Amino acid sequence: MEKLLKYIRINHLELVLAGFFFILINVSKLAGPYILLMAIVILINYLRKTITFQLNKFSLLFALFYSAYAIGIIWTENMDQASKYLEYKAVFILFPFLFSFRKPTGFTMKPIYWGLILATLLSFAYGIYIGIPCYIQHFSFPYCFLKSHLSPHMHPTYMSVFALLSMVSAYFLHKEGSFKRATLFVLIGVLVLYTLLLMSLAGLLSIMLLGTILFLVYLKNRFSLKVMICFTLVGICLLVVLIFKTPFIRDDINETARTTERYFKSEGKFIQQLSESPSSTETRLVMWSITCEEIAKHPLGVGTGNVDIYLGNNIRAKGNPTFADQEYNPHNQFLQTQLEIGVFGLIILLLITFGGVIYSIKKRSLLLIVLFLSLLLNSLFESMLQLQAGIIFYLFFFMIQSIADKSNSYKLPNEKN
Repeated sequence: MEKLLKYIRINHLELVLAGFFFILINVSKLAGPYILLMAIVILINYLRKTITFQLNKFSLLFALFYSAYAIGIIWTENMDQASKYLEYKAVFILFPFLFSFRKPTGFTMKPIYWGLILATLLSFAYGIYIGIPCYIQHFSFPYCFLKSHLSPHMHPTYMSVFALLSMVSAYFLHKEGSFKRATLFVLIGVLVLYTLLLMSLAGLLSIMLLGTILFLVYLKNRFSLKVMICFTLVGICLLVVLIFKTPFIRDDINETARTTERYFKSEGKFIQQLSESPSSTETRLVMWSITCEEIAKHPLGVGTGNVDIYLGNNIRAKGNPTFADQEYNPHNQFLQTQLEIGVFGLIILLLITFGGVIYSIKKRSLLLIVLFLSLLLNSLFESMLQLQAGIIFYLFFFMIQSIADKSNSYKLPNEKN
C-alpha cells in the first residue's frame, strides 16, 4: 500500500492525463470538466515548482489553425454553427500552452499507454455487452456487432484510430518489460479484431500500412534489402490475387466502379436518384465532387460554419433536397478546410499533417510517426478535425509525447524510471 501511494504521489500528473482517455472515449460529454481538472492539477504543479514551462513551437501551428477559423467567422451566415466550431476547436489554442511544460524529475509514459489501451478495450467490451441482447432479439451479426453498432459512443473511424495507437502503446509497454510477448500478441489480436469489426476503411488501411512497414523493416534488419524487396513483390502479387479472387472484395470494387461510371455519365441524374440512405461510396463521390465545385467558386473559403449551407444549396439546385437535408460533410478534411477557411487554412493543415510526419521522423518517434500518418490517411476519407474526438485526441497525444521527450531529455542518469 505504501509503495502504491508513493507511486501515485510521484506520477499523479501522468495518472490524471491518462484518465482523460477514459473520458474522451467512453464519456465524451465530460471532456470539458475533465480538461478543467487537468488544468487545475497542472497549475498546482506549477505552484509547487515540480514542472516548468517550455513551449513546443510545432504545436503553435494548431493555434494558428484556430486563428484561421476565428477570422472566418467574420463572414459567417450561421453564427450558431460557427460559434460551436470555435468552441469545439478551442483546444487548438488552449492545449499548446496548457501542456507546454516539462517535468525535471522525468515523465513516465507507462500510465499513458495503459490509459489508452484500457479505455479502448472498455469501449470494445461495452459494444459486445450491448450487442449480445441485440443479437438475441434480431439474430443479425452485422446489425449488432459491426460498425457503429459496436461503437455507439464514438464514430468507428475515430475508434479505429484509438485502437491503432493502442497497438503501438502495447508494443512500447512490452518493450519496457511490462508484459511478455504472448500478452502483446493477445492484445494486438484483440485490437485488430476490434478494428476489423468497426469496418472503417481508413482504419483498415492504417493497420495494413503499419503492419506492412514494420514487417518490411524487420526483414531488412533481420536478413537483407534483397529479401525485403522479394517479400514486397510476392506480397503485392498475393494482394492482387486476394482482391480479384475474394468474392466480397471483388464485388465491392465492381460496385464502386459501376457507381463511378453512373455518376460521371450523368451527374445530375445520379444525384436526383440518390436514395434516402445512400452507400458510403455514393455519399463520398457526391460530396467530394460538390465540394470541389464550391471550392472553385470560393478559393478563399465560404466562412466558418457555412459549409453545410453552400453544399446544401448546390445539391438542392441539382434536384435532391432530401439528400441535402442530411447535411453530409465533405468526408475529407483537406477539402473541408479549403472550402471553409480557404487556401490559408489549407496550407496550415498541410503543415500540420505532412510537417508532423517529417517532425516525427526527425525525432525518431515511432508513436508520433503513426499518430501523424493516421491523421494524414484518415483525413483523406473523413473530416477528422470536425468532431471533438479528432480535434482533441491528436493534439492531446502529441502534447503528451512532447512533454515526455522534453522531460526525459533533462533527466540525470540516476533519475531514470
